[in-house]
Amino acid sequence: MNHRVAFLVCLDTAMLLLVCVLECLSLTGLDLHVWLGFALCPLVLVHVVMQWQWFITQLQRIRTTRAYRVRINTLLNLGLLFMMSAVLLSGILGAQQVTSLMGESFGRVRIWRGIHGWLNFVVVVLVGLHLALNWDWIIAALRRRRPERPGLAGAPARNAAAPSGLRPSSFASSLGRGLAVLLVASMAASAVYFVEWANRLPEEPERMQNERATTATAVGSPSQPPPPQSHPVSVPHGVEQFLVTSAAIVLVVVIGRYVFRFRL
Repeated sequence: MNHRVAFLVCLDTAMLLLVCVLECLSLTGLDLHVWLGFALCPLVLVHVVMQWQWFITQLQRIRTTRAYRVRINTLLNLGLLFMMSAVLLSGILGAQQVTSLMGESFGRVRIWRGIHGWLNFVVVVLVGLHLALNWDWIIAALRRRRPERPGLAGAPARNAAAPSGLRPSSFASSLGRGLAVLLVASMAASAVYFVEWANRLPEEPERMQNERATTATAVGSPSQPPPPQSHPVSVPHGVEQFLVTSAAIVLVVVIGRYVFRFRL
């Protein structure tokens, strides 16, 4: 197993464990849950940047004839990227650590927290389908078979004369890709936010008036959003949540692999 594949396997394993743990609020408590969410953000960014060529290749092949499987795979991965972006950014913008500094500078905190709550299940399902899609690559990597990068079958070969080390423009290229991913993530999260905001618009004035009255009474500062309720740590319940989340992901992997026949 070369260094790049080994790094990808470790990175993806850490991301999978973090996703499972983040679904278990009773295991971590609210504060640790927020900090683990902060830790997951750069891991997702690095993962997408390292798989940049996969996106380019898939988008080039998506318009070819008989590209039904390519279209499904591309839409699945893009959907996971959008939903993961919405969940992570909504968690950041709804976290008390951020709202205490910036308030509601990027939208209503209550809506961000609502988005963060109801998108978690969607992300778990998409993560399971993503694992089913990449199962052959995962097995090949664990068996030290030097697996081909996902989705690059049939892609034009790179220049063999190019040096194997880091090129001078590699850092600038990776930085540009990272900024592009952050832009896409921000657009995806903003789109979900505005859809949710538009759905709540008819009842917004009355609800906001009630919230301000409640906040002014309880906190004494109507301009500050109410802090999220703390969640007590319960290790037995947290372990149960972790096992249920892991079992749900395994079930989705089996369904995606053997029912929907997801393959790279």
